[in-house]
Amino acid sequence: MYDMITVGDTKLDTFVVLKDASVQCQLKMPECQLCLEYGAKILVDVVASEIAGTAPNVARGLSRMKLKTAVLGNMGLDGTRDLAIKTLKKERVDAKFIHVLKGEQSSYSVVLNFKGEKTLLTSHIHHAYQFPKKLAAAKWMFVGEMGTGYEHLFKAISSYVQKQKVLLALNPGTAQIKEKKPALFDLIKRAEILFVNREEGHTLIGNGGSEIHHLAPALWKLGPKIIVLTDGRNGAYCFSGKDLLFCPMFPGERVEATGAGDAFATGFIGALLRKQPVQEAIRWGAVNSASVVGKVGPTAGLLTDAEIRARLRKHPRYCPKPA
Repeated sequence: MYDMITVGDTKLDTFVVLKDASVQCQLKMPECQLCLEYGAKILVDVVASEIAGTAPNVARGLSRMKLKTAVLGNMGLDGTRDLAIKTLKKERVDAKFIHVLKGEQSSYSVVLNFKGEKTLLTSHIHHAYQFPKKLAAAKWMFVGEMGTGYEHLFKAISSYVQKQKVLLALNPGTAQIKEKKPALFDLIKRAEILFVNREEGHTLIGNGGSEIHHLAPALWKLGPKIIVLTDGRNGAYCFSGKDLLFCPMFPGERVEATGAGDAFATGFIGALLRKQPVQEAIRWGAVNSASVVGKVGPTAGLLTDAEIRARLRKHPRYCPKPA
């Protein structure tokens, strides 16, 4: 039995750290724009590429905690797929549920980093996502970002988690949140945990307001047992129907923010799989996220559970508190 099967796009991300750029913000924050000189040749500090995506990021992170994981999704028959299989195998993540689509292209992204904040140029290829006819048993399933064409897959996942009594964690991607289709809300209703950032939560609720004390309960009323709201440098919140908990950013250097949310989800779920309470899970998520943003890329900083515990022992006063 798998501890976790993650679902979503596996893609190739290229990370670029910019030296010369500017940020212009409107009076209504946080509506800011990253500005580059048009038509110029711009020098960068770091350029690196790696296999990424919410599904493989979470699977790799949990595997480092010695949990049994697999990735489910679609990829083209191309070099990205070959690199992905090699990478996942090295991390002891099962890739047998990645469906190969001949004549199609795998997804990709370019991540621009300037002063610790990321801007994503991303392309999720439209696929007719397929659910395996036979899927091994799992304790948890995590559904992450993917392109369009996901509705049939979401319906199959909904049926699977109900019949097999699998705990579902959900971190919908940009396409799903933008489209707000019934298949998404049906999956949200069945989720044990819904992970979203503050802006994504506001988009899902619409006119529910962005103030955290209204936003978290409004999202909880959609059906999930636990709401985890991340808010960048401002920390994270957790709500399970009664008390709203707040956890500030864990201290550490911020180099590049790609994968911060994935790392938070990994730490949070990893804690639950290790039989920790929610109050401890939010600490694990914050520590893992802080480690990831201290390096370039979404996986270099992913921690084992022993490393997370060790960092928390050095900060005994770092605890969530009522918001």
